[in-house]
Formats: sequence, structure tokens, C-alpha cells
Amino acid sequence: MKHSKRWWSIFEACLWTCSYQVLQAVVLALFLALLITAGYGFHWPPQSEIMGLALELNLDRSFLLIGVTSLGVLFLIVPMVRVRLGRDFRKIIGWRTPRHEEVIFAVATVIPIAILGDLLYELSRSWWATGPVQHLFSQAVQSSSLDYLRSTFEGVSFPVLIVALALGPAIGEELIFRGVIGRGLVQRFGPWSGSIITAILFAFAHVSPSHAVATLPIAFLLQFLYIKTGTIWIPILVHFCNNLLAVSMMRFDFVPEIPVTPLIAFGFLSYLFTILATYESRRRSWVAT
Repeated sequence: MKHSKRWWSIFEACLWTCSYQVLQAVVLALFLALLITAGYGFHWPPQSEIMGLALELNLDRSFLLIGVTSLGVLFLIVPMVRVRLGRDFRKIIGWRTPRHEEVIFAVATVIPIAILGDLLYELSRSWWATGPVQHLFSQAVQSSSLDYLRSTFEGVSFPVLIVALALGPAIGEELIFRGVIGRGLVQRFGPWSGSIITAILFAFAHVSPSHAVATLPIAFLLQFLYIKTGTIWIPILVHFCNNLLAVSMMRFDFVPEIPVTPLIAFGFLSYLFTILATYESRRRSWVAT
């Protein structure tokens, strides 16, 4: 019985992992249907005319794709989480306001984890480009999602990018991967196994192989912070800051010309572990008092 419950929890976690992408597609389809209905009524024109209108209005570079999908999906995710966890879902996922010290330590992890993720991305992209399995993936899959966004949303205002690409995904993904998936898997499999499975699913949700590998460090960090703090707002904050850093670099085309050598990577990794160890020491003193 216990074994079957574990398998069911993994199956459910996989369903929740796929749900974020599916729900975004649903929101986009509904919004497009509303736009077409508002313009043409219930007698829709031929598909070719609709596509021509979309290209003429430059919808692929508007708030439509990057705003409505990432923010509108929250109106579906929150009720789903509420139904799954019950009336006390806020208490279950940890809705409390974090301590000031927790916020400081959490924000201090953003730069080192971003550097480590970028290093893994570069190493992974090089391997996928020259490795033995490169023929299995198209150029679209190999390319970074941020590279795609940089070219697609070049003319979009910075505040829109922040809300759509930093805030929306941070809230939606953390509600799913920490509040539902991570919390449930840790309960079933323990903190280590549950966190590893959650990190793998989080990476899988980012589709691009290179991007998926690059998200593993922050996936483990977010899960660690969630377990230690017990509040969903800390992983949301770190996730948002990480996205904000990436969006800022994308929007202003700023990429530091600093070679990330193994020694530099080790230094940032040591710095990160020092922050987390210091936080853990401080946390124990808070609990003791």
C-alpha cells in the first residue's frame, strides 16, 4: 500500500509538472479566441485572414504572449492548488511572512547561484552542440530560451518583461514545484530523495536540454530554502530575483565578459555554501529562542 502511494505521488508530480505548460497554452488559446470573437463576432474569418491580422498587429511582440499567458495562468493555478490542498492550503504551503534575516540570506544566494547556473549552461550547450546526441535535437531545442526571448521581445518595455518573465513564472512555478510537488514528495520520500525528484522535474519543465541542466543548482537551492524556512515566499523571492537578473541582462544586452574558470566557480560555490551554513546556524538560534 505504501509502495503504491509513492508511485502515485510521482505520477501526480509529473502531471503537475506538465500542467504549467498546458495551462499557459489554454490561457493563450482562450485569450486569442476572445480577441477574435470581439473583432469578428461568432462568425470567424478563414484561418489565413486571422494569421495575417496577427502578423499585421505584431502580436508575437506584444504583451499577449509574455503577459497574458504567464499572469493569466495564475488565475488557474491558485484555484487548482486550493482544491488539491483543501481549505487550509495557505497554512500547508507556508504563507507566513518571512523574517528579515531570512530575506537577507536568501537574496545573498542569487548572484552565486546565477553564476553557477550560467557555467552549467555554457558547458551543457557546448556538449549538446558537439556531443554524440546532437543530431537528435533541432536547433530550436538546442537554443537557449533566453536567446529566443532576446530576439523575440526586443521592443517590449522593461516593466512588462519584469512582470511577465520574472514575477509571473516565479509565483506560478513555486506554487506548483514547492507548494505542491516538492512538499508532497518530501513527505513521501524524505528530504533528500524528495528534493532530487523535485529538482529533476523542475529541470524537465524547462524543455531545452541546456536550460534544464542550468536550472538544477537553483532547483536544489529553492527546495533547500523552502524546507528550512517553511514559507513559500522565500523561494518565490529568490526565483523572482534570479529571473529579474536574467531579464535585465537580456533587456540591456549585458553579459559580463568574465571567464568562469573552475577556480572561480569553486569560489562562488564556497561562498554559497558559506551563506547557507551561516543561515542554518542562525536558524537554529531562532528556533532555540
